Amino acid sequence: MAEPAPVRVSDAERERTVALLEEHWTAGRLTLAELEARAAEAYRAKRVAELWHAVRELPVPVPAASVGARSGGSAVASLVLGVMGGCLFLLSFGLLFVLSTPLSAGAWVSGRRARRHGGRADPGRSVALAGEILGAVGTIGGCLALTGCAVILGATA
Repeated sequence: MAEPAPVRVSDAERERTVALLEEHWTAGRLTLAELEARAAEAYRAKRVAELWHAVRELPVPVPAASVGARSGGSAVASLVLGVMGGCLFLLSFGLLFVLSTPLSAGAWVSGRRARRHGGRADPGRSVALAGEILGAVGTIGGCLALTGCAVILGATA
């Protein structure tokens, strides 16, 4: 099997590597002389393997974007809005549809957004789906209540 072609590095990647080396120096993992030597290695690096050589034997943190890029906050918000809208609609027998419909519509939109922006393996995906469904049902119920009011008011006029 053929070796993959070496990947060239950008100036921004070199700068991030030097910043990482400076963090390790601040933490006491490197001496000033080691920092200077490894920073020089990083600035001379043309390929990714050479950058990795500059951070050898040092712990490399996982990027924050891959750890916290979940849609849990908006998924939970959509579920809460959906439950609030549905409870308000049902407990008032549909009379407070003016208040429950915006809550339900917000649940529908935020649930859909959370499902689209979360990955397939996102644990908040099912919570977002539940909020989206509750929001859709509540919005449809509010629209039906509004239609019923329009029909009643149209019949009396």
